[in-house]
Amino acid sequence: MKCAWMIGMVWLAGCGVGFAATKCPTIETAVVENGFGHGPWRVVSGGPGECSFMAADTSNNFGFSHMVNESAELATKAVVEMRDAVAATSVVVPLPSLGEKAIAYQMKDDRGVVNPGSIFFYGSRGSLTVSGYLNLTSPITIEQRNLAASLLASTLGAATSARKLAKESDCPYLDDALVKKLLPTGNLSAIVPNKQSCIVSADGRVITLSMIKDAHSGTRAQAMLQSGGCQRDPLPKFGEIAALLHHCNEGNPRAQIVISHDGRSLDIAYIAGPEPNAEQRATLIELAAYALRH
Repeated sequence: MKCAWMIGMVWLAGCGVGFAATKCPTIETAVVENGFGHGPWRVVSGGPGECSFMAADTSNNFGFSHMVNESAELATKAVVEMRDAVAATSVVVPLPSLGEKAIAYQMKDDRGVVNPGSIFFYGSRGSLTVSGYLNLTSPITIEQRNLAASLLASTLGAATSARKLAKESDCPYLDDALVKKLLPTGNLSAIVPNKQSCIVSADGRVITLSMIKDAHSGTRAQAMLQSGGCQRDPLPKFGEIAALLHHCNEGNPRAQIVISHDGRSLDIAYIAGPEPNAEQRATLIELAAYALRH
């Protein structure tokens, strides 16, 4: 499935989107460790359009994610909208190394004081936008801020490559027609942080998917099915460990399907604001079936 990503905050309460990696394909761990100190550092997650790093003291962390827009104009618009959104509550500085309208910003607390050890980034190149963050237990220097911006800029090579752009927004587990039934309005958007996960959204509705293959799929799925205080509808056509969860006591209102099948665990959820209805839950079951076939 291929679609475009637009600016938006995605709250995924109650959903188990999994990220696992030992290497970031675009940024070397040694550069992060040498530039920001507080080592040793390690990669927490990594993929075509997303990487995150963490030091032994987890308060020290750095990461980014890409968003593929329908056009360069929409990417620039997203950056301007982010700048306008944070201007009143943050100290904002222009960051031309990340694009004409790019910014770095530090959020203010209730006293109007910024945390000197925390900074966020937002910029674009072509149709690709990038958001990033750096948190350190020591004050972030201008050199460290600029290094972070340069590292983020170095990941934007996909903006000039149609093949790489397609890779960052193509989720093989989701069917276009079924997604359209659950996300019928608004600008459809997608991000594929790694080969195991997809996040698709439009008009405030979100679909998340995680497909993990390992020896612990059954145990993982069983644990997820017991969490959240949800009503549980068995789905025997997918196997013994398979159920639809809805009307949950914890997290956002959602429909969520958890399956252990053929050594894989599938977690797919639909968050729409109000509790998903029976028709939407049925469509989610169809999506789960599609994902297991691919």
